Amino acid sequence: MGSSTIQFVLLLFVSFSLSDAQLLPPSTIPKRAGIIFDLERDPSTLQYMIKIKQGTPQSEVKLVVDLGGKLPWLSCHKGHNSSSYHPVSCSSPQCALANKPTSTLELCNGTANNACSVHMINPVTLSHRKGKLISDLVTVASNPDNQDTPVSSPRRCAFGCATTGSILSGLAKTSKGVAGLGRSSALSLVPQLAVAFRFSRIFALDLHDTNTDVKSGETGGKIYFGGGPYIHYLFGFDDLKERDLTYTPLLINPKSKEEYFVDVKSIKVHGITVPINKKLLSINKKTGTGGTKIDIRIPYTTMETRIYKAFTKAYTEWAESFNNANAELNDFLNITRVTPVAPFTTCFNSSTVPLVRMFQNNDPPGVAFIFPKSVWNISLFDMVRVNDGVDCVGFVDGGSKPKTSIVIGARQIGFLEFDISRSRLGFQQPNLREF
Repeated sequence: MGSSTIQFVLLLFVSFSLSDAQLLPPSTIPKRAGIIFDLERDPSTLQYMIKIKQGTPQSEVKLVVDLGGKLPWLSCHKGHNSSSYHPVSCSSPQCALANKPTSTLELCNGTANNACSVHMINPVTLSHRKGKLISDLVTVASNPDNQDTPVSSPRRCAFGCATTGSILSGLAKTSKGVAGLGRSSALSLVPQLAVAFRFSRIFALDLHDTNTDVKSGETGGKIYFGGGPYIHYLFGFDDLKERDLTYTPLLINPKSKEEYFVDVKSIKVHGITVPINKKLLSINKKTGTGGTKIDIRIPYTTMETRIYKAFTKAYTEWAESFNNANAELNDFLNITRVTPVAPFTTCFNSSTVPLVRMFQNNDPPGVAFIFPKSVWNISLFDMVRVNDGVDCVGFVDGGSKPKTSIVIGARQIGFLEFDISRSRLGFQQPNLREF
């Protein structure tokens, strides 16, 4: 569809307690269908970054996407050079939101120039750093495929400003901070954009561009805010239409309210249920351990060791049963194990893995997550081409005592819609016609 990109200067709201009328007349604030950003994947860390244009004059900033982050933050240890930059006051509603439940009196006690102090977390090292809350002009690209005519509407974006460079440890080298997309915080990027553009708290990840193989060299992906229309890719051509999504409820982990948990009841491999201790699939309300969450920072889905061993065993048993069922055609259909390639443990000769398993309607899916009232078939992304001639089951052992039993990583995400307003996750079933 359209290829040009229309730029917006946004001055984002940072509090739901402030109405549009307090900053700009409602008539000047466009109601939009949604906005879209390109994602870039760092080839070293495999982290996804969103690119924004910030400040005056504009400078491009890359932020690592963190689904559990409370707010977007930048490293400002080399200064923050922008004529449109403003510190946020310790007595402001924004500061109260960032430091909830601390009182305004405590927030302003002993602060220099009434600046609002905030704590920022590095999602890789989990280190905490203290900084200040600031706001500045942010420029984002509108969805070039939206047919409505956009109207520029200035907004401010609030983000943390860390004054120590060490906070970037473990993040992609070209990044300058983190784009927090947490579900509960009013200062995460999702509600800020939602309030600014008057759309629902909803965003979607499309990682199909990068879900090919380990050495594909692809670095793409997209993130949508505010809903569709979503772009389909069909043999190199864009096709705009609403995706056919299936939904399952999002769960709240009381110890990790910003993260996105789902209720996986069981896992099937080619129609066979993997034997799993049900306690591992439940969230422990007291400790927050167990359960299943989604995390774009994890390259491949990780599983607690017992789950992983049962899962890979089911895969090898399927291969053996497939070979036995086709014994008379062994010269053509004989799935062959090969030496595993780290971090994977179950690998096959790619020329012996039947592609038809993913597309025949009568065949059970390669891998399926079973929810209470729906099934998510991820067959397109269960195998990974690690090098010429080797396909591996693209799941990783997450250890014997992980905080979360199953973490669904970027490889298996494909396309997901996170509807915070309705507390639900939308996923798309594999369909050859859509890829």
